[in-house]
Amino acid sequence: MRKKLVFSLILTVCVVVLSFACVKTENSYKEITDNSNAQILTVANNTVTEDKALEARFLNMLNHSFVYNDAFYYDDELVKNSLLALLDVAEDSYVSQVYLNDYIFNMYGKIYKDYDFLGEVFTEKDGFVYIAPRGYSEYSHKIVSVTDNNDGSFTVVTDVEISNMDGSVELLKCETVFLEAEESAFGYNIMYSEIAEGLIGDAEC
Repeated sequence: MRKKLVFSLILTVCVVVLSFACVKTENSYKEITDNSNAQILTVANNTVTEDKALEARFLNMLNHSFVYNDAFYYDDELVKNSLLALLDVAEDSYVSQVYLNDYIFNMYGKIYKDYDFLGEVFTEKDGFVYIAPRGYSEYSHKIVSVTDNNDGSFTVVTDVEISNMDGSVELLKCETVFLEAEESAFGYNIMYSEIAEGLIGDAEC
């Protein structure tokens, strides 16, 4: 009788211990599941080397990009705006298609076999594309946040200072999606970059 009582007590203790173990396991699984969503990295305040390197890479691409908003959806606009980034390698207002091809592919992941869609004025010189005289704005970005979308892409929000030809300066917000691209020299392509007009306001120089 005494042995049966002891056995019953031991069995009861085992059941209670197992119950607590099950509850703990369930909570641990819930925590892992909750944390598997997209994580927002405030890179500017993060001392992790990898995050700083990623911030520098994204900023480098953004500060050398002239393609924003609807320009991503029209080949002629994307190309004409990309030419602005290549002014330093232009020869008599012409840029070699080799430079243009490399820039557009590395920045935006697009491949063009030719640029006939720009018209004869831009392609009259074989192997080169003409840069038509035009006014343009300059963009300077500052990282606000970097969101890991857990699908090989990052959503980057920046404060962008736009210096216009008339001397005015706009302070706006910009949202850009970068997609991992192994063949790109940057390791990423810009999929789109949207500037929110009038979000912060204007400032006069």
